[in-house]
Amino acid sequence: MKKLIPVFGVVLFLLMMVSTASAAKFSIGGFAGVNIPLFQEDVKSGLLFGAKGRIAVLPFLGVEPNFVYSKYGDKDFDIGGQSMSREGGTITSFGVDLLLMTPGEFSRGRFYALLGVNSNSLKRKGLADQTQLGLSLGTGFEFLPTDILGIEVRARLHGISLEGGGGRNNLELSGGLNYHFGKE
Repeated sequence: MKKLIPVFGVVLFLLMMVSTASAAKFSIGGFAGVNIPLFQEDVKSGLLFGAKGRIAVLPFLGVEPNFVYSKYGDKDFDIGGQSMSREGGTITSFGVDLLLMTPGEFSRGRFYALLGVNSNSLKRKGLADQTQLGLSLGTGFEFLPTDILGIEVRARLHGISLEGGGGRNNLELSGGLNYHFGKE
């Protein structure tokens, strides 16, 4: 069942694109940035990258299916005078974010807040792989130098609960480009 969540998300995204392509504004984009662990001492910051599609359901409301691949940095420990290193691990995430955007274009730019849910696959050497549900909350700004190209920056808090208690909490800072289709 858990493996069907990403497939369902992709199918939903494609159906929404086909049904709204002629009437609504939508965009596709890619991004990259840094994944900063919060309240976790066993990993360091790492890189992230991803892809997304955004459908403007209303001028101020958007739905954004997305894929994010994050990597934690390796952590060095000093135990009993001996230096050891532990692999940071990876997170592969498929999700959907709801965006509340400023209506219309404000000086060719748009602020937004986001709230999302995602399915996360966590992998780390020496530990069992886990697929867990996560939540995200964030904000961003998209600058539109033309009607079809957007330059975007965002900050997103991404929380994932783990089996047996605890969790992984991350601050994701990213920037990217969006290509827009259709009209608002």
